Amino acid sequence: MTFAMRATLLPCVRSVFACAFACVLGLLPLAAASNISWPNVSLPAGSSAYQIGEQMSVNGMPMRLKGFVTRTAPLETAAWFRKSLGKPLVENVLLGKLVLGRAQGDYYVSVLLEEMPGQNGGTRGTVTVTNVKTAFEQRDSTRATNERMLARLPYGSRLVNQLSSTERGRATAYILARNGHSQQLNRDHLVKRLEAEGYLLEREAQPDAKQARNVPAEVANGRTLFFKGKDKEAMAVIRPADEAGSTIVIQTVNLVEEIK
Repeated sequence: MTFAMRATLLPCVRSVFACAFACVLGLLPLAAASNISWPNVSLPAGSSAYQIGEQMSVNGMPMRLKGFVTRTAPLETAAWFRKSLGKPLVENVLLGKLVLGRAQGDYYVSVLLEEMPGQNGGTRGTVTVTNVKTAFEQRDSTRATNERMLARLPYGSRLVNQLSSTERGRATAYILARNGHSQQLNRDHLVKRLEAEGYLLEREAQPDAKQARNVPAEVANGRTLFFKGKDKEAMAVIRPADEAGSTIVIQTVNLVEEIK
């Protein structure tokens, strides 16, 4: 999954759990008593499916995601999933998209549906299966991981989102953080910490005058850093925050064989 895809995916996943997480917490005592494998969510006949992530974790929640498109209209597609998923079923509309959700043992299944752009109609969807029991059991480990990632940034940094995935022999970790410090202070602190982890700064880029005219001001005033190490690489984007301080995005990629 690319850097841009993660930036697009995180708000969507976060929105799904905004409506579902309270329901899931209420079902945790029941989930703890079961031990079933990942649920397989059926798709409407004629759907074209594609994998988004087979081994992912978003903010400490292990999950699997797949996308699909179908020629049927959103209302018809939603009716099919209401029947297929069964009851009880949680329904909500987030960011203009319909979300259906249901707890299944240790897992929570959600289906996000939206109308395909263009004149041909159809539906585009995302199926997310989350292992709620494992997320609850690993909350201390997740907290320690988040603290380790935030240590790359100056004191006072706040973690906004964290995503990790393992696919095609590559383990990727992505974080979005904010703090009240300047871009330069964040840049210097991050370079020092990543170098200590074996990531050496290769180059640094900023939009030139021509590019800056075609992008939002916060992007035009930001900078991108590229790092390289043995069997690993990293990229960081540092830009002004909406009000004050800085927003920092860091992505690291390691070969799975190097992770013990």
